[in-house]
Amino acid sequence: MNSSEGVPVSASLRVSLIVPCYSPDRIRDIIALIDSIECQTLAPYEVIFVVQHSEEVRTAVESRISGARTAGWRVLFLDGNPGVSKARNAGVERASGEIIGFVDDDAVLYADWVERTVAAYLAHPDMIGVAGAIKPLWDAPNMEWFPRELYWMVSCTYWDAVEPMQVRNGYGANLSFRRAAFDADRCFDENLGIGPYGSGGWRSVGGEEPEFSLRVMHATGKHILYVPDVQVRHRVRPYRLKSRTIARRAYWEGRFKAILLARSAKSLDDVLHTEHALLRLVVRNSLKRTGLLFIEPYTALRQKSTVAFVLMCLACGYVEGRLRDT
Repeated sequence: MNSSEGVPVSASLRVSLIVPCYSPDRIRDIIALIDSIECQTLAPYEVIFVVQHSEEVRTAVESRISGARTAGWRVLFLDGNPGVSKARNAGVERASGEIIGFVDDDAVLYADWVERTVAAYLAHPDMIGVAGAIKPLWDAPNMEWFPRELYWMVSCTYWDAVEPMQVRNGYGANLSFRRAAFDADRCFDENLGIGPYGSGGWRSVGGEEPEFSLRVMHATGKHILYVPDVQVRHRVRPYRLKSRTIARRAYWEGRFKAILLARSAKSLDDVLHTEHALLRLVVRNSLKRTGLLFIEPYTALRQKSTVAFVLMCLACGYVEGRLRDT
């Protein structure tokens, strides 16, 4: 089996896939994810479901994977206070693959996800991690108005690159690292990461992926590559586009950026270069929407007002975070 880059895909480069899950509301999503894993053109070496706090979810997952066609499926149950960083760390401790992959429990993998992930690592030996493309799986067609540059707010990728490119970090719905990323007891910061708050939205600082990614790149001297051919679809529920949820998400993102800058010894541009590039994209898209005002005024105004609202909430969170740090 060969990659699109002409690099042989070797099954000896084993992929451990870790799936944090906690909510009975997502059991149907988890089953769809399992189906997509079973359909892979190259099977993962192992799949570890880290179930937190819900016996109902554990029972549903164990029942479904008991008849799985491939070996290496496991369920790890964690009681106590749930959190995505804690779940990922617990999965890493028990994983034995050379590649450690992460996917959300409400995502589905493209059929060649494992194959293309392995091919990317083989083609780029100087790469420590892969950030894959995350495409929105909207619950309803009328959600598709949401601005592309704000896809990160619904845990999807906004990059439109068609070729691999270096990035600061990826998103946990489609992210992987070489085993070496976790050497020297490196792990996700459990003080970061959003806990399972249901439809109430974000109520604490997230950002465990960029914080961990920066530490890993600094420690290893290797980079993270965005590989657009490594793809998943991520379910986006209607509540994610409600004003209250958007405000919380943007505010806490701003707070996290202030924390990230305070923790880093690097300059502002070194740490927040991703945000600077995103702001340039926001300006470009805003100019493009000026023309749309004459064709689809409602959509254009809705997108423009949402972008402005998000930037305001981000700024509020960032300023408060900086003031708290001084």
